[in-house]
Amino acid sequence: MVSRRNFFIMTILMSVVFFLCMFMNNLKEEWNDYDVNPYITETAENYPSKVSMYVPDELKSSGTSGEEATKEAEEEDEAWTSRNRVIYIGGNVGIKAVTKEWAFYTKRDIAGFTSLTQYGSAGIDMESVEMLVIDSGSIDWKKQEELDFLSECIEKGTHLVFANLPDVSVIRSNKRVRELLGIRKVEKAETTVDGIHLYGGFLLGGEAVYQAVEKEDEKFQDMELTFPWYRLSSGTKVYMKGIPEDKKAEKEDYPVVIWRKSFPSAYVFAVNGGYMEDAAGLGILSAMSAEMYSYEIYPVVNAQSLVLANYPGTADENREELKELYGRSLRLLEQETIWPSIVTALQDYPAGLTCMMTPEYDYLDDKYPNPSELQYYMKIFHERFAETGLSLENVSDTSVLEKLSEDEKFMKETAGSYEFSSCYAGSMKDAQTERALEEELLSSVRTVVNAYDEDIVNLIGYLSEHVTRQNGSGDGLTYTFRNDFRMRCVETALGYLNLTCDMRRAAYPEDKKDIWDELSKNVIRNINVFGENYENFQGTTISESDEHIRNFLALDFTDIRKGDSIEITREGTEGTVWFVFRNYGREIKEIEGGSFKELEEGAYLVEAEEKEIKILLKPADERYYYQPSERR
Repeated sequence: MVSRRNFFIMTILMSVVFFLCMFMNNLKEEWNDYDVNPYITETAENYPSKVSMYVPDELKSSGTSGEEATKEAEEEDEAWTSRNRVIYIGGNVGIKAVTKEWAFYTKRDIAGFTSLTQYGSAGIDMESVEMLVIDSGSIDWKKQEELDFLSECIEKGTHLVFANLPDVSVIRSNKRVRELLGIRKVEKAETTVDGIHLYGGFLLGGEAVYQAVEKEDEKFQDMELTFPWYRLSSGTKVYMKGIPEDKKAEKEDYPVVIWRKSFPSAYVFAVNGGYMEDAAGLGILSAMSAEMYSYEIYPVVNAQSLVLANYPGTADENREELKELYGRSLRLLEQETIWPSIVTALQDYPAGLTCMMTPEYDYLDDKYPNPSELQYYMKIFHERFAETGLSLENVSDTSVLEKLSEDEKFMKETAGSYEFSSCYAGSMKDAQTERALEEELLSSVRTVVNAYDEDIVNLIGYLSEHVTRQNGSGDGLTYTFRNDFRMRCVETALGYLNLTCDMRRAAYPEDKKDIWDELSKNVIRNINVFGENYENFQGTTISESDEHIRNFLALDFTDIRKGDSIEITREGTEGTVWFVFRNYGREIKEIEGGSFKELEEGAYLVEAEEKEIKILLKPADERYYYQPSERR
């Protein structure tokens, strides 16, 4: 039996707990200023703008030659780094776009020529050029002068990157071409493999095997599986190869996809397939560059974002179809199914979340947005530190200007003081997007997200003088092996993830593949892959990514190696910037003027807080071989 005294104490304690809970809930509600966008910190005019953007110079034949620069460096007893220079040879539009964008992102000077003859007659000092990226279709392989010129480039210390290969008949019949590419023999003019093996240490994120081991994984397989089978000569190193269906061949003789051939003064890299014609080429070039020298340092965006485009909707739409597919309304689907699964998937990983909401999907039906629904979502987004943006899309034929007019009325009535700093334009044309940004509702927007498009190479940039563009780097609702590989490449080149999920597919599904139960599996798989492999990159909302992008685009830098230290001087922006530092056998001891995180063995994320930073290295690990050349 409970005594009166104990009963009284228990009653008091329960009352105190009850009132504390009530008080905390009321306080939480009072402090949740959801109608104020925390990412509106400055006007766009006060951020680095398009006029601040670093633009590489075209490579000119005038100026200090590589020989003169080396002589000056020797006199000063230091390894001197001039502006790295890249030449593109060929007419392949995709490869040209990749090379140009990569040079822009890595702050290199670049020039393009349609042929070796045109390049040779330009009068450019070969010793000032670090790399030739070559479309093999532009080379006349029957001309000895062409091969002589390539050999001369190698002797001068210029690395060659063959972004694709000549026809297999050329390789088979020409010994000199085989020696140049490091090919011992042509095993088969064409073979079909069972999968692709990406070795660790090339792209950031480690090893990956793209092979459908289980029957259910066959739907993910979209890598290039048919290509010529070459056996390599000595002095080569393989980064990616095929896994043949017939396992009788020795592993070292498996069909190769990406490799390099070592020469005394330079490397020749080769890509067997079309991997250099889309955004994957950005990461492949960054990985190759890291292999060329004893160390490599290049700037990255350092932003990991998940974008739920067209989420949430706040009107009771498409009720009959959703009831049939899900057994629930749009409100219950979004609140009780979609939102919990997204939060659960993100809880262990750093990716920032931005929800590009749409008050309505269909502006021509008789369903209207619910103010209480919008307030509910804005509150939980605010509590989750998620950003609320606005989508410019709808499922009806309503024009974007008509949609914005309706949205503005609704927002003023529901969250009158809220200002959007970001919006989602999907696949809209730039001119249409710029016109939409003139509307009052979007007057505070400083960054626009576009839908993922596998053909787009320029992933980040400016839409207008003060507004940035962020293209999706992956479709979060779809998982395939090629998309996985492409996103790994983008992470390697830019430290950038924009996983975009168009939630209209779940709200207005076209077939059973669009049901959330199926889509969520791909979302979770994508989040897990990139959360596990790139957890040391920073999770950012889209507006936070915008700040990183502006500083990245405005950045210019130089680096100088002095013994066991590397000094970096940066300019162009006052904000924090980040670099990836890749080194062989030399760990970072400490950094002056910044900080660092280890991404994986031999790769670090360097945060530069000051104008000048110094990377101090530990003594060399003799287990690693030394690279053939210092950086120019």
